[in-house]
Amino acid sequence: MSDYVPDELLIDILARLPIASLLRFKSVCKSWYSLITSPGFVTKHLSQSVTNTKRNGSKLLVRLYDINGNTERYLLLNDDEKFGDEYSEMNFPFKLAVGYFRVVGSFNGLLCVADDFLTDKPQIIIWNPSTRKSVTLPMASKTKRPHMCVYGFGSHSATHEYGVIRIQYEMEEFELKLPPKVEIYTQGTRLWRGISSAAPSYRIFNYMWSQAFVDGAVHWVAYEPCAWLGGGVRNLILSFNMASESFSEFKLPPTLADQPPPSLSIKIFGQSLAVLCSGQRDSGGCCIWVMKEYGVAESWTKLFSSNLLGMPNKTLGFRKNGEVLLASDNSLASYAPGTNTLATTGIKGSLRAFYVDPFMQTLVSV
Repeated sequence: MSDYVPDELLIDILARLPIASLLRFKSVCKSWYSLITSPGFVTKHLSQSVTNTKRNGSKLLVRLYDINGNTERYLLLNDDEKFGDEYSEMNFPFKLAVGYFRVVGSFNGLLCVADDFLTDKPQIIIWNPSTRKSVTLPMASKTKRPHMCVYGFGSHSATHEYGVIRIQYEMEEFELKLPPKVEIYTQGTRLWRGISSAAPSYRIFNYMWSQAFVDGAVHWVAYEPCAWLGGGVRNLILSFNMASESFSEFKLPPTLADQPPPSLSIKIFGQSLAVLCSGQRDSGGCCIWVMKEYGVAESWTKLFSSNLLGMPNKTLGFRKNGEVLLASDNSLASYAPGTNTLATTGIKGSLRAFYVDPFMQTLVSV
């Protein structure tokens, strides 16, 4: 019997293996190293991983911060009946003197993290936890005035190169100057540049923004002050298409349009946009709305609302069984809307530092 294995069959077999095995197999021989690190194989393995995720569901990445140990930790959990009991920990190689990095976003196995609190020299890092490779982005252009920045992380729909969006608001007499300045960093050029499309005159709440990358675009919850609301606000979804480099906006459900901006966050529910509201003005409870048809305001559907969450909490994301993940009493908890019950996972950390997102391990290069 011949020991020869055709290249096509070998590639097909290796592309079905988990990342941990492939990283070990890189050391088998030079030809396997070249194969596993080749762009064609990375793309094939990514495609296989996407297929497996659609069939079996993705794992969940949980970031937590241990105040006592001043330690930022990243855990990868299986989203199953043993959720919270079994997980692997990713080695996080970056550290701040005080506090923790903001997770801007993730896709295709890459994470974008930013040190953008109270500094005019922020670190923006793209990191693949599976391969332990990372790149620190160069400094973007600076402003002479005090400012705050909002970031977005996604990829070009045609080239699949990642990009980072930077929306910079200058402060003028304690107000955000509008419109903001917008720049984009792309993987191909490795440089920041301004965009030609006009930035809309909306504001994104300082330091508490979130983003969701769906349908080739980055989305944030934005707002505009409205005198006709008696000094209130009008909330909306602001999107930036990574291919056309243009902004769009979507209406929110009326019940969310005038909520305090800090109470709203945006996430992905399956393949749809979802907006989470904690501490509703009218009830003090929590609600989640999902946009069933992308870009169609009439398709907003309330997933659930509850007053169980009157305790200090932060709504984080979703499990494939329909439960809602949240930080409650400095612990990660899973809430079942059907039974109105809350179960803790035993994973503890600072309430405001928890971050949860679906995550797929890949060989994608930074």
